Amino acid sequence: MGFYVQNNTPNTIWVAVGHYDPNCSPTTYVKEGWYRIVPGRRSLIVSGSAANQRFYIYGHDNFGNTWGGDFNTYIPSSVFTMCWVERCQGTGCNRVGFDEIIVGNFQNYTLTLTNGAQGASRARNTKISKKGARKFKLGRFSIKKTPGKLGKLGRVVRPLRSR
Repeated sequence: MGFYVQNNTPNTIWVAVGHYDPNCSPTTYVKEGWYRIVPGRRSLIVSGSAANQRFYIYGHDNFGNTWGGDFNTYIPSSVFTMCWVERCQGTGCNRVGFDEIIVGNFQNYTLTLTNGAQGASRARNTKISKKGARKFKLGRFSIKKTPGKLGKLGRVVRPLRSR
């Protein structure tokens, strides 16, 4: 069971995710990255039942393609696990926008990332890239190897959408 990300592009994608964590306060979400997903592969990003959860996703490749949205937060260019409201500092720290994924009643959920040039379908679980400036330079020491783990739902305070 869990939240998976499928890479349907010809490029390696680096993914950061936000998910529920009762140990974080005042916003009960944690953000983690970087998960390296090679072309054509599907990776488990968060283990546990995905049913009725909300996930926040940000991804990019080394060719200017990004997958994100309007939920802004600061993240570093190295491996990280931090509460949503924590802010990294220094070189390699950037403000990015995560996209909200509302799973619904699925124990397992796969989000498919595709390039805009591929003419992908507009399926509910498919995100199409946007072109943007490259914000991160990630290397082999920037890979998160173990998936995050969902906590039991309690009082939920979600991240705020930016204007």
